[in-house]
Amino acid sequence: MNVLTEVLAVDHLPPELKARLAAIYQREFAGELLKYAPADWYVVGLLDGELVGHAGVVKRVISVGGRTLEVGGITGVVTEPGYRRRGVASSLIAHGLTFLRDEHQIRLALLTCSRGLGPLYEKLGWRVVQGPTVYAQPDGPRTCSGLTMVMESDSLSWPDGPIDLSGLPW
Repeated sequence: MNVLTEVLAVDHLPPELKARLAAIYQREFAGELLKYAPADWYVVGLLDGELVGHAGVVKRVISVGGRTLEVGGITGVVTEPGYRRRGVASSLIAHGLTFLRDEHQIRLALLTCSRGLGPLYEKLGWRVVQGPTVYAQPDGPRTCSGLTMVMESDSLSWPDGPIDLSGLPW
């Protein structure tokens, strides 16, 4: 399956694509109780002009073990039901990481996920870190109850210590 992937800045999304993404998020994440940071970019996957998947990409400054780090993040990965288990999500994530590295010189990435998704991300090269990971919510700070996973580069390793996302989770 030859899926075309493209990175689009959130503020340059065509209205029809913005509406489609909003509908997908509503369908997939309507039950979420947390408030999440918006993506800065979307990696969209298109097959014959049809949206088959997308992943949000963020760039943030966080604190790890008291040290300030600029990181990239992957958020809201969704593959349309008829296209799952065909490598669409893997392709979107890889494209997002390449974009962060090549366009923004970001060498470390972070995502949070449920424990059940850990093995999927590990197959893609992500590694679980212990944290704890704290983030903001409208009612005050919270600690991540799922997994915090990182993608390291050849030139940088993830430092040890508590992680503060310095804002909403993604």
